[in-house]
Amino acid sequence: MSFRPFQANWFEAVTIRKQLAQTIAVLARTGAVELESRGDDSCELAVPNLDAALKDWRELARKYKMYWPAPRFSAFSEEPASILDRALSALAVWRSEADPVINRLEQLSADRKALVELSQAISATAGELPPLGLIAHSEARVCAWLFLFPHETARTLPPVLIMEIAAAEGIYVLMVGRPGNLRDSEALLAGLKGTRIVFPSWLPDTPQAALEEISRKDVALKSEIAELEEKLANLSGRSGVAAALGTIELMQWLSEQARSLNASKRLVWVTGWTADEDGTALEKALQEARVSALVQVAEAPQGHEAPVLMKNPPWVRSFEIFVRLLGTPTISEADPSQLLAIIAPLLFGFMFGDVGQGLVLALAGFILQRRMPFLRMLIPCGLMAAVFGVLFGSVFAREDIIPALWVRPISQPVLLLKITLGAGAAILLLGLVLEAVQAQWRGEGLHWLSSRAGLATAYVGLVLSPLTATSLWLCAAGAAWFVLGAALEAPAAWLTGILTGAAKFLEQSMQLAMNTISFTRVGAFALAHAGLSSAIIAIADTAGTLGSVIVLALGNMLILALEGLVVAIQTTRLILFEFFIRFLKGGGREFKPLAPPDLAGWGSLERHQTSVSLP
Repeated sequence: MSFRPFQANWFEAVTIRKQLAQTIAVLARTGAVELESRGDDSCELAVPNLDAALKDWRELARKYKMYWPAPRFSAFSEEPASILDRALSALAVWRSEADPVINRLEQLSADRKALVELSQAISATAGELPPLGLIAHSEARVCAWLFLFPHETARTLPPVLIMEIAAAEGIYVLMVGRPGNLRDSEALLAGLKGTRIVFPSWLPDTPQAALEEISRKDVALKSEIAELEEKLANLSGRSGVAAALGTIELMQWLSEQARSLNASKRLVWVTGWTADEDGTALEKALQEARVSALVQVAEAPQGHEAPVLMKNPPWVRSFEIFVRLLGTPTISEADPSQLLAIIAPLLFGFMFGDVGQGLVLALAGFILQRRMPFLRMLIPCGLMAAVFGVLFGSVFAREDIIPALWVRPISQPVLLLKITLGAGAAILLLGLVLEAVQAQWRGEGLHWLSSRAGLATAYVGLVLSPLTATSLWLCAAGAAWFVLGAALEAPAAWLTGILTGAAKFLEQSMQLAMNTISFTRVGAFALAHAGLSSAIIAIADTAGTLGSVIVLALGNMLILALEGLVVAIQTTRLILFEFFIRFLKGGGREFKPLAPPDLAGWGSLERHQTSVSLP
């Protein structure tokens, strides 16, 4: 088990300009590279400024995106500017032929929408309106308009005659008046969110006949729309729109990710950091994708800070979230994720000891882990809660189903507090051990032994003092060790060093004592969980058969929601502010793998996808 993270390696891949996009795309699919320029100002940039061309594409996308097929990758061997111009030209050709088809489609869609609104209006007002043909042909001196208003709209309507008909979708209002008056009121009606229902001249008088005619016309419109959509799809296929869109999106991705890479007239240097130890996996991925490139792992240029990777087995990675809350460990700091995979479930399970509730949490973690990977930690935490539920004899808040294999929390509160106090001391001692290991990694082992080791010795004596009074001699020896070590660091002012060392020892020992006492909250929350469960059972027992089931169901839901959140917060707090404070600062640079473009049809790139496992 290794707790030390490792630095990413600097890699350099040399390829020809025409294969720059494929090279970077293949490297991105490994999930093991982060691009960074060498910073050589004497070289030109690998990717020209494509902003103007991409801006034109974004303008087209705002209007035509809904009519385009999904972008698809198509292999090419051209420079970025050339391939982008060719893709935009293909879209321009498509646009010139597609515009008439799209205009007709939009008109037909508007006609269908009007038919749907008319059909809804006739169905909602059946039998209450005048003959529909009369409304459709109303003009000249008197005309009739039908509007649909939302229920909540307050209306002030000026025309002569108004008929209101309430419906599920709103209120239909029939307005009759002179054409000029209605037209003058149209802007006001639009401001009141009114929608005019248009009655075409071909509309029959009776609602049934009108609905049948509307249905016939709607079928005809749908048929014509389907023909136009098929025509548009065929046009997109002939014009290569999907491939052009894939190329443009790839160029946009390339412009964002590789803008600062260096190049010569023919060659490009794809450089950055990789999780691949010797570059073998990167070279294999490029070979399988038939991309010509030379890869080597080399020493990083001066002034480049290497990112840090945490190497943990899959079952531990969800617990890395605790570390990332503080940042990324430096190369000389420990990654405690593997320890947290044990400590966090123990703390959580002790505070949330119940078989049924723990299994529910584990199931929730299993179901939600794909959407939110960090929730995978609910599986071990929930299972540990179930284990402590067996020890405490609690199943869905009831303590009369199984016997307690260890202790009932309510009956032994002092024992629980003592145990959690001891567990907290063990966790803090572990933090002091990690601090010593880190000092050794930094080459400061002797410095740690000269001072901080005294604090650790004194703390051990303090922890053992309830068991044997003689361990208090360890406290005294540790205090003297710490103070003398501080004095030795300042031989020219040893008296000042002694006083300073004594003050630091007092401060840090008090801090350790308070951190230790803080772990008693684990026992306190275990008692709170048991107390809330007892209260729910007491209410359920007085609520009758049906009421008891309801109270138990709602009570367990309350415990899962409320106490689950509180216990998770307390576990996080203890880890961050009691455990991490001993050794972890989190000042490292995080390794951020280059994400590949989200395109379908990667062809050989997708078939030969290569992933890199951390060493």
